[in-house]
Amino acid sequence: MKDEDIFDILDGIASEETIRQHHKLLSESVDYQILFAEYAHTHALLTDTAVEKTAINFTDRLMDKWELSQEVVLKRKSSKLPIYFLIGMSIMVVLLIISALPMMTASTIQIDLSKPLSILQDKLFTRFFLVINALVALFFIDKRILKPYFEGRIGV
Repeated sequence: MKDEDIFDILDGIASEETIRQHHKLLSESVDYQILFAEYAHTHALLTDTAVEKTAINFTDRLMDKWELSQEVVLKRKSSKLPIYFLIGMSIMVVLLIISALPMMTASTIQIDLSKPLSILQDKLFTRFFLVINALVALFFIDKRILKPYFEGRIGV
């Protein structure tokens, strides 16, 4: 006999054929008697156990919190580009003033451009300037193009 048939007998919804087979097995088999006694004990424990109820408005509160957790919160990051621009411009102004001061003399306000032009013609300065510009360009390409692209691909 199947477990479902035994539970149907205990629930009182079994067919007459199942009940006849049950009585026959009870009278003939000791193993079936032990099995039926265990199932009857389990069934009695289950019927004595009180059905727990959910708290008042549990579903409503759960759904409200679920809806709030599903909303997409956009965090706006402040752009640091103006700060970098101002710092870079300040450095350029200071360098311009430092390079222009030695060219001025107290007696005349004539500007000698041979020293700044000689600095610009120096290969070491040119290479340094190109490397710095390449690094700055790579930094902004990484922040503005590559990072949003790959975050979109990953789904972060």
